[in-house]
Amino acid sequence: MSIQLALLKSGEEVIADIKEFRDSDEKLISYLFSNPYALKIKPSQVLMEDTQKPKPEIVYHRWMPLSKDTDIIVDKDWIVCITDPLNELMETFTERINGGNYTVNGSDDVATGSTTGTDSSNSASTVLSEQATFSE
Repeated sequence: MSIQLALLKSGEEVIADIKEFRDSDEKLISYLFSNPYALKIKPSQVLMEDTQKPKPEIVYHRWMPLSKDTDIIVDKDWIVCITDPLNELMETFTERINGGNYTVNGSDDVATGSTTGTDSSNSASTVLSEQATFSE
């Protein structure tokens, strides 16, 4: 498994198990994203009395939530860069895809987290609202 973080031309950051497709001449053709999730950094709310620097919160959203596929081919021209994610991010993603404390609601294949900030509604706009806090 090669868990990596990809930045797309659209500006989306996607974490997935990423594999390369190459032709017989070893020329890169495209990428395969398995179990892809888009990531957003949630703005922290800061209290004026709080002197500590707020820790960023990461919100996971299933990438291409209207697709029933968990393996998605992405054209190589749509990738800006691919990097290794932070250890904390890799741990929470690995828990997610290995079924750590996550359930599937009905036949919609909508995953919901069991951590702070979880919203278990079936609305597409709030499909997944798991939050993970990371230290800088």
